[in-house]
Amino acid sequence: MLLLFWILPSFFEPELQVEFRNLHEAKGSLYVAVYDGSDAFLKVEQVRRKKIVPIGQTDALKLSLGNLPPGKYALSCFQDLNGNGQLDTNWMGIPSEPYGFSNNSRPKFRAPKWTEAAFDLGQSGKTISVRLERW
Repeated sequence: MLLLFWILPSFFEPELQVEFRNLHEAKGSLYVAVYDGSDAFLKVEQVRRKKIVPIGQTDALKLSLGNLPPGKYALSCFQDLNGNGQLDTNWMGIPSEPYGFSNNSRPKFRAPKWTEAAFDLGQSGKTISVRLERW
């Protein structure tokens, strides 16, 4: 009976659905990271949820990131075109592979701030759209 009370709440947590648009080529993998606070944002070791999805088409890709407790989150992603497992950059640190953030935040010459990428996940769940772009 105690096990039921431990497992049951996860069935009622809201689901985060993401539609990724503007995939640049039908190859590589999409790396997705979800963060749950400003202190954790864009820190690899503090990712709340992550997924790696092979890309087989350039149409929009819909992905469920599972159930998360209601709260404030931000998402970052990139399309790893060459399969090396990282976001490639040029000598100035500017990304050379497609990338995106929640709220389609795209400041130039810096990463977005938490406040620019954060969104609320309510009790009924949420669907967001992220557009991948090259710099």
